Amino acid sequence: MLVLPGLSFAQDTTTVVAKVLDTITPLKADRFIGIDSYNNLYYLKRRALFKVGNNHSIQFSDLRLGEISTVDILNPLKITVFYAETQTAVILDNTLNEITRVTFSELENFRNVSHASTARDGQLWIFNTDLQRLELFDYRTNRILSDFLPQPDNALDLASDFNTCWVLTANMLYQYNAYGSLISKQTVTNLERVALYDEHLFGLENGKLFAKAKTQNNLLPIKNISEAGFQFYYKSGILYLYHSAFISYYNLNLPK
Repeated sequence: MLVLPGLSFAQDTTTVVAKVLDTITPLKADRFIGIDSYNNLYYLKRRALFKVGNNHSIQFSDLRLGEISTVDILNPLKITVFYAETQTAVILDNTLNEITRVTFSELENFRNVSHASTARDGQLWIFNTDLQRLELFDYRTNRILSDFLPQPDNALDLASDFNTCWVLTANMLYQYNAYGSLISKQTVTNLERVALYDEHLFGLENGKLFAKAKTQNNLLPIKNISEAGFQFYYKSGILYLYHSAFISYYNLNLPK
């Protein structure tokens, strides 16, 4: 069970109920990434990133870099594609053309990086496994702008936006801001994944989805999700679930 000191599970009266909408989208993908602010669909298939809109379909791939570990579409004009196997982050523009790339193992100050995601303009949140700490990295100057106190364990997952980053380890969930400050530190068990969408923290535990309100301490179980083994994304009140070659749409109004 997820246990977060300072946070609590809401009672059934405050449980969030996902309301299924009469819309589904067929999709044959290895992994569903999400929907951006312009309603473009992103997914992975055969080591390539695809972006599909109303009148276009484009893709990016570089097979030399291995499997794509994560894709961050927080800023659809500067998409972060991270390859953990080759320690490389590739920044793409809105046409999936490469803007720049960083191979962390080739930097002057060598570092092993397990995760990388979009931060403020020209910056990445990265987790340095050599020092077991989060870092804020400027890829224009190849400099660390903020570093954070080391942790006892390496990261299992990162959930971030421009100003905040949550780091999940086997037993803890840490929240940091872009100035290098630790905001919170909470004990967890069995939490498999975290994601930060529209300032809402989502957690996946034993196949069940939970969400934290922006300004409340309750972790809210999300009910009325019938799928199992789904991949998810959340944007502007809509929860997208990918399962069995279809994207299902749910209305999800989370409390502020």
